[in-house]
Amino acid sequence: MEEIKGEIKEPVSDKELEKRKNKIKNFFFGWIKDNYDKVFFAILIGAFILRFWIFLKTMNQPLWWDEADYLSAGKRMGLGLDIRDIWYYRRGFLFPIVSALFFFTGLGETGIRFLMVLFSTGIVAVSYFLISKMFNKKVALLTSLALTLSWIFLFFTGRILTDIPAAFFLLLSLFFFWKGYVLKEGNKFLYLFGLVFALAVLTRMQSLMLAPPFLFYVFMTEKLKVFKNKKLWITLGIFLILLVPHFILYSMHYGNPLGDITSHYLGIGEKAIEFEDQRTFSTATFNYFKSIPYMISIPLFVMLLIGAIYFFGDLIIGFDKITKDETLKNKLFVLMWVLSLFLIMGYIGSVSYVEERYVSSGLPFLFLIAISPLMLLEKIIIKNFNLKKILAALVIFVVLFSLLIPNFLWANSLLEKQSRSYSLIQYTGNLLKENSNPEDIIISTSLPQITYYSERSTYPYDVHYDGLHKGDKELLKYADSEEGFKEFLLEKKPRFLMVSSIFESYPEWMLTKGETGGMNYVYMPFFNSSMLYNPDTGQIISLDLKEEVKNKDYTLKLFFPQEPEEINGVFIYEVIYPDFEKQTSL
Repeated sequence: MEEIKGEIKEPVSDKELEKRKNKIKNFFFGWIKDNYDKVFFAILIGAFILRFWIFLKTMNQPLWWDEADYLSAGKRMGLGLDIRDIWYYRRGFLFPIVSALFFFTGLGETGIRFLMVLFSTGIVAVSYFLISKMFNKKVALLTSLALTLSWIFLFFTGRILTDIPAAFFLLLSLFFFWKGYVLKEGNKFLYLFGLVFALAVLTRMQSLMLAPPFLFYVFMTEKLKVFKNKKLWITLGIFLILLVPHFILYSMHYGNPLGDITSHYLGIGEKAIEFEDQRTFSTATFNYFKSIPYMISIPLFVMLLIGAIYFFGDLIIGFDKITKDETLKNKLFVLMWVLSLFLIMGYIGSVSYVEERYVSSGLPFLFLIAISPLMLLEKIIIKNFNLKKILAALVIFVVLFSLLIPNFLWANSLLEKQSRSYSLIQYTGNLLKENSNPEDIIISTSLPQITYYSERSTYPYDVHYDGLHKGDKELLKYADSEEGFKEFLLEKKPRFLMVSSIFESYPEWMLTKGETGGMNYVYMPFFNSSMLYNPDTGQIISLDLKEEVKNKDYTLKLFFPQEPEEINGVFIYEVIYPDFEKQTSL
């Protein structure tokens, strides 16, 4: 410091440093303006700690099918593996690209798992800011608490699936839409909406099902003037341009994207009939509504039913005022968001199959509706018990926290139960990697997991169906039968054939299983082998596992298991081709 005429003057560099510190402080904490924000910041820290705990708990758990599908594509690209491309090109390509960057930089699967922690925590943050804009900070705060302890977000934070990232992008896009279009806070937010909504679609194609609420709100607000709004056209242009690469890849594998989306997802048209994908409105369309008690817990479902009347009652009473009243318009948008998501997902889903994670982007609004009666309860407490507002708010907070405890307990229970699922497949994939060459081919119905862990080209037994499913025209020449597989076998010369009596389904000529006399049996015709065991104890009653199966064109030699104590439901045979010079043993 310098002393000038009795005053101490700080060097310019110190002032600049302090200015930069203030900028950083404002960037991270400038949004904290009142007690609601302070409490939310504490909740956000708690949400991150919970999710980081889940990260540590699940860091090494085996991958499910869909997880391995995304990561095997990312691993192949990131590590430059010369193996078969098994990516399903109907899916958006963003997540495999991001995964590839993690593998390329050496962060790998662990880094991607931590990314899921950030996405999951981000949902809590975005939902708070969004609902604060749409309604008020009090309901936003309580909603953020519910999201922090939601079993769906907690459990799936430990799974590398696209539902949480897509939900984050969808809610972030809605936040930008609200700031840019509804609140008129700047065109940049409207354009960011187009960009982020495209990221949501590129992460998970089903995100397109939430386009109707946006369109409905815009048309309700502007009517025919919407066609003259240049800002909206620019936003649409940004959205479509970002989707161009995806639809080019899509068309290369499945033809006209619009026609394929119509037949595959909506079940409309001749192609849908040909592949038995046709769908109709039925009671199954409401399956996701029926699953709400399981999604949020029964006590909160009861509150949701009460809240639906309390929250949407004004819509019925003031229906003719909706276009003029912002609060009513906001509530109508919430209703459209939930209905679009749940009905369309129910329509494109199967009759009995419900995946709660598919509608995770609707959970913030479900919790918003469920906690709305607590606002009424708070007023009653203040009026009848003469409590100060802050004490009444504390009571409401404690009540909601208590109701959310079962969510946390269920999440922890699921994490424990599912932590080692597919561990046999993980072990098998690593075993095959250790005992094969990079150019070897493996046949396994656990296609993505074996591809990921073994880092070898992998095909399923129904190669013809796989060709249809993945748009791989080269595989369509093989018949959908045992003869077609044998033709594939002799042409591609895979080295290992793997089957499992526990995971996935198989053609009958490869593996069948069932029950006889109270015992379970596994019959593998292709290997001329069978096993009978007690389903309660796992004790093997009889085992006829051929060590060698000879054929005129090849010989199958049992590779795993080699010892009785190694029997775990997975069987691997090595294929020996008399005229195949490249085959070597490690």
